[in-house]
Parts: sequence; C-alpha cells; structure tokens
Amino acid sequence: MDLVAAAGVDTSDWANFKGSRNKIAANPKYCYEWAFVEPKRVAVFNIWHDLMKENGEIVSVSFNIRQFASERVGIERTRALRMDDAIKAVINERLPIRVIVLGGKRRNIHNPGEKASRVSKRLLDPVNWTITEYNWKTGQCTFVRGIYELSISKSKSENAIDDLDDVPEGNSFPDRAKGIINTIKRDYKVRKYVLERAQGRCEHCGALGFSTPKGGHYIETHHIIFLAESGPDTVKNVIALCPQHHREAHYGIEGEDLEKKFIAVLKKLNSY
Repeated sequence: MDLVAAAGVDTSDWANFKGSRNKIAANPKYCYEWAFVEPKRVAVFNIWHDLMKENGEIVSVSFNIRQFASERVGIERTRALRMDDAIKAVINERLPIRVIVLGGKRRNIHNPGEKASRVSKRLLDPVNWTITEYNWKTGQCTFVRGIYELSISKSKSENAIDDLDDVPEGNSFPDRAKGIINTIKRDYKVRKYVLERAQGRCEHCGALGFSTPKGGHYIETHHIIFLAESGPDTVKNVIALCPQHHREAHYGIEGEDLEKKFIAVLKKLNSY
C-alpha cells in the first residue's frame, strides 16, 4: 500500500475494512490487485522482475494479460481483466505509468497444482514507464522503461476525420534503416494442403477468387488462432479465405463471430 500511495494513488480508503489498518491485507477491494488507476493522474502496475528483458539501455516486458485471463478462472481471471482495463485507461487518458517491480517465487501458470506466487521484494521504480505497443483486438502489449512513443494497433480511439484539416508535409527523402524482426516459421505443406482443399474458393462464403496470370484463382490462408497467440500451424487451424473475409477476420468488428464460424467450417472439413 505504501508503494502504491508513493506512486500517486489515493489509498485513504484502503483501511476502511473492519475498521483497522492492520486488516488492509484482507480487504478484497484492494488486496493482491495487479494494477491500480488514479483517474486523470497515474496508473500503477505490479510487474515481475524476471519477466523483464534488457537490451542495451532498454528494459522492456511484453505480455498478453487478456490471453492469460482466458486461461484462468475465478479471482485470477478477474484481476487479469482489471489489469487489461488499466492498460486501456492509460491509453485513453494518456496517464503516466509507475511500475512496482516484484521479486520472489512466481508460480508457473501451466502447473495448476503449484502453490500461489510469493512476493519477497518490492521496489517502486523511480523512472516512469511507457506502453509502447497495444493491440486492441488481441490484448498483446509492451511496456518499456522510460518515455517513448506509443503505437496502438487497431485502436477504437483512432479518428482520422479529426486530422483531415492538417495536411501532413511528409518527407521527400525518407530515412532508410535496416531492421531485425522475429518471424514464426510456417510449414509450407500446410498452406499447400489448405489451398488444394479449397480449390480456389473461400471456405467461408464459397466465392471464387479472382483469376491469376497463371490460370488459377487467388485465395489466402488464415490461422484462426493466430500463430502469435501460440496457435498451431496445422490444417485444423488454417482456413482458406477470400481477401475480403481474411481482412475482416483481422480488422472487422465481427472478427469474433467469424472465428466461431471458421471453426465450425473446419470441423466439417476435417471430419475424416
């Protein structure tokens, strides 16, 4: 509580549980929460030290708390979803971020029988952090120690109309830079199998893809559970789609409903 208060969150109500400061740890409204938001002022996140990565002078941590919530039940799921809400509040309200670094024994979430995590050390980082990336659709995010620019993917708060009056100057000689990215290796045989299975038609709507110079019909393959979210690269997770439905699956508001329909289609196609 002292560290959260030092970060700028009002904790005056925390002790109002059974009338004693000594009972704060048992207050269900605050105890063991993973994130705290003081509206229009600051957000505080508890992050395990062993999750942080150091690359030169850059310290960062990437995770998907929404995916974590989907794998848990009860209070852990609730706390994870509240942490995701706190991340959204940071973006929507442009709140500064303070991080409480945790040390101790972190429970392996893939071992349900293991005892709960035990924090033995806590430190309020004196340096503010930034959410540099957040994907509104998937929940994947990256925190970086220090002040950086924010990149929001598929943000519900984007509004291009507000920018129409300000014509950007652009850059006649844009900088070129080499970069290194991590990619997920895919099995080309899976894609080939799915395209042959589809015979040039969208496996969702049945539309025939447009004609290609080689005499075929253009169609795309889509992983229903994204590879970036640990989805399998198998024919039971890959569907052939027309470009329209492929883009809609990634960026449309009906994405979740489409996912359910795709799964039903693949169950029929793979019922052998």
